[in-house]
Amino acid sequence: MNYEDLKELVRYLKKVTKCSECGSHFLNGDVSVLATIPLEAIFQLNCKKCSNTMLVNIGIKHENEREHRAIVTEKDVKEMHSFLDNFNGDFKSLFNHSKK
Repeated sequence: MNYEDLKELVRYLKKVTKCSECGSHFLNGDVSVLATIPLEAIFQLNCKKCSNTMLVNIGIKHENEREHRAIVTEKDVKEMHSFLDNFNGDFKSLFNHSKK
């Protein structure tokens, strides 16, 4: 992923993404690039208003490519956030429970 792609993704994130806690929009200084691969990047968004942190994985798709991955919805992110808020860190119990 090149610099122009990253700039475009940051512009897009600022336009469409709001803080999941307080609904504030993000500014340039609130967005950090954590990792990139050729067609994807992981961003960290830090809300200055409420100190919430969000991780966003976003990719670009060229017109002639077909997408085969599932789309992560806002509902999926909220459900994971809720799960992590209530998760006590006991992975052994979590995975043993799922085998029953």
